[in-house]
Amino acid sequence: MKALLKSLTFGIIFILAIGFGIAVYILQAPPVEQKDTAKLQVHSRTAVRGRPTVNSKPLAYTKNVYRFNLDRKYISNLNSGRLEREHLFSAALTHRAKLKGKALDNALEKEINWQKMFASMTEDIRFGPSTPTLEVLLSGEEWVLKNAPGAGYIVVKTGHQIDVYLPDLKDAFEKNNLPLSTNLEISTLQVNKRWLITDKGQQQAYPIENGTEKLNIYQQSKPEILTFLFQVSLASQDALAESKLTQELSREFEALKIPLSRKTQISTGEDGMSWQIIDTPLKYNIRNENERLKVYLDLDSTWLRIQANENIKGWVQKDRGTVFEPPPPIPSSRQQVKERLLVLIAKVREKIGIFDDESQTQNTASR
Repeated sequence: MKALLKSLTFGIIFILAIGFGIAVYILQAPPVEQKDTAKLQVHSRTAVRGRPTVNSKPLAYTKNVYRFNLDRKYISNLNSGRLEREHLFSAALTHRAKLKGKALDNALEKEINWQKMFASMTEDIRFGPSTPTLEVLLSGEEWVLKNAPGAGYIVVKTGHQIDVYLPDLKDAFEKNNLPLSTNLEISTLQVNKRWLITDKGQQQAYPIENGTEKLNIYQQSKPEILTFLFQVSLASQDALAESKLTQELSREFEALKIPLSRKTQISTGEDGMSWQIIDTPLKYNIRNENERLKVYLDLDSTWLRIQANENIKGWVQKDRGTVFEPPPPIPSSRQQVKERLLVLIAKVREKIGIFDDESQTQNTASR
């Protein structure tokens, strides 16, 4: 009996030690990484500039990052500006309705004038003089019709008729881990050669090129917006409170090749510890942080200062790109458990505090 109690005691101590170790490990989980600075989507015609002037010439352009490739059949989506699977028209099979399997495959390929059918059934889809090809997906049931450039249309037998659809390009993006939003803009840069999908909902842009055998999908890079510019001593606070600039502030702006004009306006924030400088088309925010005055570029400025690479920093026009905040960081499973554990500890402390209050009240009453 003593041996059993001894082993049971050691077992309980061992379990408590393991539990304590796990709790310590969870509570020491690092904090969730905070959001980075906002990013700017720079399009192909937006130049990095040494100084924001109307006639300045480009110094560099951002590069596109290759993501994946797709079958050319999706050219039909890009040319039509419709990315989801969409029903285009239906046509009767007439005497072919009784055909099955390969017999129907051959009839659809050799007997139907697809150019004429699309011309009469659609408003904006026209095939060239070359005979389109019919690729069998499921014999006697489903096919892909492709024209000379490779644009494809899904053909499905339904009863005694065929239904013609656009392919689903959005689904192809999702399968490659790049889901698209519903707020899209598709533009043709070169007919049957180059397109640009601008996803305004996700603040992304995807240039697409017709390669030798596939459609190549790229994603435009995002240079960092340089929001923090410089910092100065607290000696400039009194001048800012009177809507004036000190020589120290002016020198720092000039060092960055941002001379302020005489029309500069300075306003004080409600907290009395922050200021905004407006020198159209630019805006700057000044904050008292850690006993220093830190100057930031306001993202509402018409021009934004960015860094395209390590060597080139410059300015771009905001209306040529898209400014967005990165999505909030996703905590790890360990960080999520830590958050739940801290909530549980807080609840236990609260209950213990209630019990202490009740016992003190009872002791007071008994006296």
